[in-house]
This record gives sequence, structure tokens and C-alpha cells, in this order.
Amino acid sequence: MSSAGNTEAQESGPDNIRRRIEARIGQGEFIAGLLRVAGRESSEVQRSFVDRLSHIAAMMRELLDQNGMIRRLAYRPREFWPQQRGRAIAFIDGGVANIDLPSAAPLGIRVGSYIVRPGDETASREQFNIELSLVDDLFSPEGEVYDDDFIDTAKLRDCARMTSETAAAYRLARSAQPPDAILLHGPLVNPVSPYGLDGFPSFGPRACKVFCDDENFNGDEEARQFVALYLDLLRRMEKTGTLVVGVVERSVGRDPVVIRRILNQLQDQQHLKRDEARDILQEVTTYGLNDSSLFDVVLEDGEYVVPMAVDRQGPENKWPDRWKQWIRDYPPALTSYLKPSATVLPFRVEGFENGTGFETALDLILHTSRLLPSYGFPVGLDIVDKFAKVPAWMSRGVKGQHQVVLLRKALESGDPRVVTFAKRVLAAKGRDWWFRPSD
Repeated sequence: MSSAGNTEAQESGPDNIRRRIEARIGQGEFIAGLLRVAGRESSEVQRSFVDRLSHIAAMMRELLDQNGMIRRLAYRPREFWPQQRGRAIAFIDGGVANIDLPSAAPLGIRVGSYIVRPGDETASREQFNIELSLVDDLFSPEGEVYDDDFIDTAKLRDCARMTSETAAAYRLARSAQPPDAILLHGPLVNPVSPYGLDGFPSFGPRACKVFCDDENFNGDEEARQFVALYLDLLRRMEKTGTLVVGVVERSVGRDPVVIRRILNQLQDQQHLKRDEARDILQEVTTYGLNDSSLFDVVLEDGEYVVPMAVDRQGPENKWPDRWKQWIRDYPPALTSYLKPSATVLPFRVEGFENGTGFETALDLILHTSRLLPSYGFPVGLDIVDKFAKVPAWMSRGVKGQHQVVLLRKALESGDPRVVTFAKRVLAAKGRDWWFRPSD
């Protein structure tokens, strides 16, 4: 099913890499890196931008080829899809209500699943479900999702979304008839240190029972904090033995985490000198390259980086002291980058380090990514994204209803000051002209 990338070395030489870089620059890629270089480096470095990118990419390609770290999957739909007959493949994604209210912090999340059985011609071929939904007000003292409110409601929503999506995958993985594979839209293991903040509220007891699908859950306040509960869910899901992978469509982070991990591994194996590894990483960061942008020009169609365990929790010196012991226990994500076709950026695939079937999942992802022309992402994830997404008309309806209630209560108060305040709140739109700071 796969073979070493050096069989295609003639297609990945410096000239071909340079052509791919020039094509990407023409499409707007690498512009951020070019601007950074222009702002801080010498004029000579600025002029040689394409030359240096080509050199870095060719050097990385040679390193990966020499050490057998690139493999290729053949795109063979006529053979592949008949082999999937009878298997159940699940796709999971969450939708968050986009409701901007100046006087409340509503939370609306629903996580959908799309399960398909290729080759099944009966009515049960496809199945759509809402696996989990949350509706609450983050400012309400009677809220069930969190024990308390917090000044940064965006972080509260992020934690609720990540936990909900992982909980939905766990529910499917432990069901009586679990799918043969579960593809989650997004990372399998998210960085958690940004949420280990002082004063960050715990999830409510009822919410934790819903997340863990366990009516007997009785964790204390610490066990109900996001950092602790999210780790608990990952452990529970890994123990099911079901194949679960996360698929990240576009990595926007600037830190080349996987490149650094590869260089460290080659250095540990004495295939690369310490100074050489340091110089390569320095060039990568100087030109603003992340894993996705570099692998985009290094990999050919159907190629992927040999999966390796990657710790995505960041440097320990940036972890909150209170949660360091918990974060150390987080599992590394078995990680690869797969490039399905020439026209799209490669995407990151994450699985459990000790799980089985990861390369089988990569083969599945490749073939579901090429079901539609000029499309480069597993089509099932696009389907479930549209299914789970909270439509704009619903968000507008909730916002409108809230405004009606707020104004009615203000009028019922009989206080002109309250009515004036309510009218100003309802009329405000972000940095409204009336609320601009005066000179």
C-alpha cells in the first residue's frame, strides 16, 4: 500500500520544488514570511527569498528521503472502495452559535455525526445524528455548563466546544456498535495550557456527566476543570480501542512543531549533527515557515510523513504551575502530514500513539479527499460540518428574541434611565460611533 518516497526522487528534485514554491507565491502563499524577512533581514536575504526557500525545501526533502521518512499511498478508487463495503465510517464536527449580545453571553453548541457505509444500497447507508448539544448563558448563576462565569467568555466557549467534540467522539467509540473508524474535524489532542488560568471555572457536575456519558461521575472541583476533564475524556476514548483520528484542514500556527520533532529525532539517531539541526531550524523560522507550508512543497501527491509521536502541549516553562503534573500526563499525538493532491495544502492527521490502524486511516482520508474534483479534504467532514453548523438565521432569531425581552423588561421597569440604557445597548454595534472615545 505504501513505499519509500525515494522511488519518486526524480519528481521531487530542486527544480520541481522551486517551481512549486514559485506557483504558491503566485497564489499568495509565503507572503507573510516574505514580509517578515523584508522587515528584519538584509537586502541580500530579501532578494534571495525564493532561492533560500527552494534550498530549505530541497534540503528537507533530501533528509526525509535519506532516512525513509516519506511514504506514498497509491490512489486506487476502483480497488479501494469495494474493500470498504460493510464498514462504517463516522465523521464528527461541532457547530457554535454566533450570537453577539452586549448584555449576555449565550452558549449554543451542537456536535453532529455523519456515518456512512460504503457499498450499502439500503436506507441505512447514511445516518445523521446530533450526538451532543449544549445551551446555556455563561453569565447566569444558574448555568449548568460552568460553575461560575469568567471575564474571557471566548475561552469558556472554546473549552466547551473542544470538550463537546471529544465527548461526542467518545460516545460513538464506546457505543454498542462503534464505527470502524471515526474522523474528527480538528486536532485529536489540543494544547491545554492557555486554559489553566487562575479563576477559570470548573464545569458543572451535570455537564461532566453528559460529557463522560456517565451518570456516576462524581469528580470534585479540580477533576471538573477543563485541563483535568479533557485528559479524562482522552484516556477514556483511547481505552475503547476504536480507531479515532483528528484531521486538521489548515495549520495556521507559526511554530514548526513537526519539523522540530523530525530534526530532534534525526539528531538523536546520529543522522544529523546538532549544529546542522540548529541551522536548519533557524532558517525555517527566519522565513516564517510552518509545518504545513514547508511540507506543501516538499511532498508530492499521495505522500505523507512517517507518523511520529508529537507533544503539542508546548514548552513546560509556559505551563501553569498548578496544572503541570496533569499536562505531563497528556498523551502525545501520533502525527503525520498527508498531501492528497497537487492543488491543496497538506493537512495534519493525529491519532493515539499506541493505537492501531493509523496508516489505514491515512488511506481512507486520501480517498475521501479525492471524491470530488478540485477538492482536497475528506468530503464526509465537509458534510458533517454543514450538518452541525448553527445557521445564521437561527443565531439572528435568538439575538432578536433576546433584544425584545431586554427592551420589554426595561419598559416594564418604568425608569426612563433604564429604557435609555437598553435602547443604547440594543443600538450598539461593536465600535459604534456613539461610543467612540472623545479627544
